[in-house]
Amino acid sequence: MNNKEKAQQVKSNWWRWPFEALFPDKKFDGQLQNPGSEEFFDFDDVIVDTNPIATISQEITYYPENDRGELFAIFIPGLGQVAKESSRRSRRYAVTLKTGVANLNNSSFIRTNPISRFINSLLDWVDAAIHRIGLSGSPAINNTTSLILSAIENETPVNFSGDSHGTILLARGIHRARRKFIGRYAKFWNLKQRQIGSEKWEKVTNKVINVFAFGNGYKDWAKGPKYIMVSIEGDIVPETLGITPQKAVKYKRDDINFLIFPRIFPQGSFEAHNMMFTTELLRQTFLKNSMEIGDFNTLYEKLKNQTLEIANPDEVPWPSDMKDYVWNEESLSSIQIASD
Repeated sequence: MNNKEKAQQVKSNWWRWPFEALFPDKKFDGQLQNPGSEEFFDFDDVIVDTNPIATISQEITYYPENDRGELFAIFIPGLGQVAKESSRRSRRYAVTLKTGVANLNNSSFIRTNPISRFINSLLDWVDAAIHRIGLSGSPAINNTTSLILSAIENETPVNFSGDSHGTILLARGIHRARRKFIGRYAKFWNLKQRQIGSEKWEKVTNKVINVFAFGNGYKDWAKGPKYIMVSIEGDIVPETLGITPQKAVKYKRDDINFLIFPRIFPQGSFEAHNMMFTTELLRQTFLKNSMEIGDFNTLYEKLKNQTLEIANPDEVPWPSDMKDYVWNEESLSSIQIASD
């Protein structure tokens, strides 16, 4: 399926047409995509279903071969990935961890033939910075909010996942859902009723919203959902921009669980932020703890109870095709790659 055919699968507001003509991948911003078939599903059509989460699970999610289809995550990719690339990496995510994945697309400014490659390469970074300080919205933020409120309304548990820039959009979507949920109980000035609404939010989201964030780039996560923040030591994004164990103690956030793997790459290497390495470490961690690969419920409980044994990089049988997912092939010298 070519880009033109994919674009025909989603609808856009007329005022976005010039913008999407200039940056074609923006057509897919906030839209749902099956990473396997790379087919898009218009979000506005899905969200009006009786139970959108069930629809995503049954009709949109990509499940790896022989997967029982019992668990899936709605995943917001990181920056700099056009739809095709984010699908490729999400397929790898799904296969490595034996879990279903449905992309909530985080579109890129990247163009095949930009006027200036230097400027074009910077636009996604500028976009991420603007999103992080809250000066701009994104369809992915609004649509995350809608999915959370739908999950609450239908009492349907849902797993959200995000990588890098995607975690910023995810965190802001959760905050927006919280504001809307509490707003149903009280006006802004009714502090007592808003407190009641806040307590109800935390209680219900703790039952239905699970968040698994790779290389988180946001430090202010709304209380309520179950959180696991996973990264590799030396990843500059969570260590400088995101929530860390030290910051969690400072902000009294004992509800956030951290899974931080030992350092693989030299100080300053951005490859530590590449979730393709993190997923391989996660896979080995499941095996090391005699858990079924993809059993995130048990993983959460072991993390919470501080009984999880974390895999070391030298224990991982790094696949021979890791070179297809790195940003700099020189970084592979830090690990032992399996032979073909």
